Amino acid sequence: MQTEWVNWVSLFMALIATASAMITYAVYRSSTDPEVIVYADTDKKRPSVIILIIENIGKGPAENISFKTSRSLPEKAFSIEEPRNMPNTMSSGPIVSGIPFLAPNQKIVLTWGQYGGLKKYIGGESIVVTAYYGRANAKVWLNKLSSSSKLSVEAFYQTDISDSNWDKKISETLIKTNEQLKSIDKAIKSLGP
Repeated sequence: MQTEWVNWVSLFMALIATASAMITYAVYRSSTDPEVIVYADTDKKRPSVIILIIENIGKGPAENISFKTSRSLPEKAFSIEEPRNMPNTMSSGPIVSGIPFLAPNQKIVLTWGQYGGLKKYIGGESIVVTAYYGRANAKVWLNKLSSSSKLSVEAFYQTDISDSNWDKKISETLIKTNEQLKSIDKAIKSLGP
């Protein structure tokens, strides 16, 4: 009876040790693995432009990144209102040809289009983009990772597309002010002493 009880305790302790090792490994992986996502956002410096961002939000570098989409993506889909012609299908760039290496927190930003052009091509449905990649410099046999993202243009309907490029506006104003001051200085100097 006592031997049976010891066996059960030993089995229970082995299960706890195994679970502890699995949790430790999961925490280690989450603190060292890359995670590549793809998402759309508005361009803060160019009003009405929607950009496509590929970003490694994980803690480790990713390599040999390739992408698979649930359907083709548009490229250069420029038109605020829905255009008459269908935008072209994306035929080049990192989503099509892949990315060799992406450091942690590194992002690649693509000019994707404007709401009208993207809406005409995509419609109201989301496009799923799955990124496939490996851990850079990994020597482990299980090196393939993946993550999926959803792209939706509907999210940008009636978003603020006003020009918030204040640094450019301030720079242009300072250039004009400097030119005016130069012309005033020139006029004062031409009057003589």
